Parts: sequence; structure tokens; C-alpha cells
Amino acid sequence: MKQITIAITGHRDIVVTELLSPLADGAVADIYLEVFQKEENLIVPMPFNKERYMEDFDSESKEEFLEYLKIADEVFEVENTQGCNYKSVGVYVADKSDILLALWDGTFNAKSGGTGDIVAYAREKGKEVVHFLCDREG
Repeated sequence: MKQITIAITGHRDIVVTELLSPLADGAVADIYLEVFQKEENLIVPMPFNKERYMEDFDSESKEEFLEYLKIADEVFEVENTQGCNYKSVGVYVADKSDILLALWDGTFNAKSGGTGDIVAYAREKGKEVVHFLCDREG
């Protein structure tokens, strides 16, 4: 059976062994709990150190983020190699994944490291991208 790494984001002959996600504010963390149910590794690469990264979350999301960090198998800060911390972590996640799940409204807003930027990068690198169209809010 082939083992794959999914970045958030089937085939009958695969087993998901890792979920690689920076746990950005949104639905990514929920997928881990609802779908993967802690049978796979949760790896959390972050664009900044924990304290700085949490400045970008609202209070509810901060609490949720801290709970996920408690069950994560690995947590680390990705070196800024792209001139933008968010771009660096997105490139890292895309490069390490076999499949990139994009929970995204489909809008390319030209933000370096934004979802559209990382989806375009992953596609350019020949990665399989699965796009779940969703509203920006809720």
C-alpha cells in the first residue's frame, strides 16, 4: 500500500500517514479531527514562532490552535526563504505533500503566500491539487 502525505489538504491503494498543515485560521484543523481522527501524524510547520504567529488569530482561533499544538507530533518554524514568511511555509507544505487540499474561494488576490499563490506554485511544480470551493467567510 502506498503511503502519502496530504497537506491541507483517494485512491483505494493509499493510506494517509501524515497531515501537514500550518493550521491557519479556518477549517484546516477541523479536517484533522473530523476526518483523520489522530490516526495519522499531525505536523505543524509555522511561518513564525508560536507567539508571533498567534498575533494573526482571533481569540477563539488562538485557543483552538493551542489545543491542536498539544496533540501535534511535530511543530516547527519554517525558515523564510521566499522573502515572505507565509510564502515560505506555503512552499514548504506544497513541496512536502503528495496532495494539496485547497479550502479556498478561488480568488487570486495576488498576496504573496496566500492560498492562490500556493495553489499556483503547487500546480507549477506538478503537484496534485484538490480544490474545495468554499466561501471566504464561515
